[in-house]
Amino acid sequence: MRTSGFKVKRLRWWMLCFFVVIMLFNYIDRSSLSIALALISRDFGLSTSLAGVLSSAFFWSYTFMQIPGGWLTQKYKPRAVITTALVGWGISQALTAVAASFNVFIWCRLLLGIFEGPVQVGMNTSTLRWLSKNERGRGSTIIDSGGPLGSAIGSIVVTGLIVWLGTWRAAFIFMGALTLLVGLLAWLFIRNNPSQHPLITSDEADYLEAGIAQEEAIENSEETLAKATWGSVFSRLSPWMLLIAFCMYDAVQYGLLTWVPFYIAQSRHVSFAITGVASMVVYLGGFAGEMVVGQISDRWLQTGASPNKVLRTLFVTAGVGVTLCMLFVNVVADVSVAVALLTIANFFTRWGGLYWSVPQRLVRRNQVAVLSGAMNFAGNVAGIAIPIVVGFIADVTGSFTGAFIMFAVCGILMALSSAMIQYFRKGETAAVVAEGDARV
Repeated sequence: MRTSGFKVKRLRWWMLCFFVVIMLFNYIDRSSLSIALALISRDFGLSTSLAGVLSSAFFWSYTFMQIPGGWLTQKYKPRAVITTALVGWGISQALTAVAASFNVFIWCRLLLGIFEGPVQVGMNTSTLRWLSKNERGRGSTIIDSGGPLGSAIGSIVVTGLIVWLGTWRAAFIFMGALTLLVGLLAWLFIRNNPSQHPLITSDEADYLEAGIAQEEAIENSEETLAKATWGSVFSRLSPWMLLIAFCMYDAVQYGLLTWVPFYIAQSRHVSFAITGVASMVVYLGGFAGEMVVGQISDRWLQTGASPNKVLRTLFVTAGVGVTLCMLFVNVVADVSVAVALLTIANFFTRWGGLYWSVPQRLVRRNQVAVLSGAMNFAGNVAGIAIPIVVGFIADVTGSFTGAFIMFAVCGILMALSSAMIQYFRKGETAAVVAEGDARV
């Protein structure tokens, strides 16, 4: 029940901003390893291949948690899942700082992956109630933009903390403590249903409830309301193509996330402090990309354009942009040009944040958590493999050339699989969906 008192206009956008903050910490905590990887490798005496294994370890448990994360979100609701995750990964991040051996460090990274696993599924599911239909393209990319922004901020913050505190261990403890604080704020601020939030205005609550009622009425008017089972969710080609496309997207973005600082420092022979600045620039390119594509997609759809036309054009453009930049970075000698190409590549790569708005188009509301979890699972399979594969390539060949060629191939596959998706549910038509996007 909403009580009288202080209210916040357009509270849904403040909720969205808080989700961005969560994503900031999500990526600062997970990318802190890549910033400190050269130092950690030196402390533990690791080869480039073993450094790749260390970078991969987080994704082993993070990937495993995606489908259970969807189930947990459905059962316990986003507020409890997100809060528990924040507290757990803050503790895990701090524990990493006291790891005395390579094996203990691996276990701490696995624990971090377990707690971070359900977070994005929880936030993506929350947008079903906190945003109207025509706001979710922007919403999904704004939330996901916290990833590259967190990586960019983390590049400077973690680098600065290490320089200031004199050790990567103290920096990890500091960031873990801040994450615990965000977990407390999450419990106080997040609500599963907008109408239950004490700060929401009656007008905004009614607006969101009317949109939900309209969507549920359309679904309930269909002959059968499908249950959220694997058979019902993956009975068409489009969800499978979404998994492939997202896997290719994550292959590139996690490759850049885990190896850009190491590549700049080792292959381009840049100092630790300058590496932090250069990495920040690359990751800010990704943040800009997500902000741009979210606005383009929603505004274009609101003109009545077909979802197939809009989303296929954007995803194919992103894949081609990634491919070209990754091929050119191998042939430039100047470090600033290489950083510029990586920045542009990350700009187009992070257009893939728009994939988070696709499950809501392909399946019914009660199936979104399942498809979102499966999508993130597929993407993070790449997160497991890519750090190890890149480390192996760099170790064996003595360069990152093969890795960038691999990323170029991923860009091509991302474009092709995205072009094969029908961006609407079974039984709908592109024209009806486009009309609804323009009207809402």
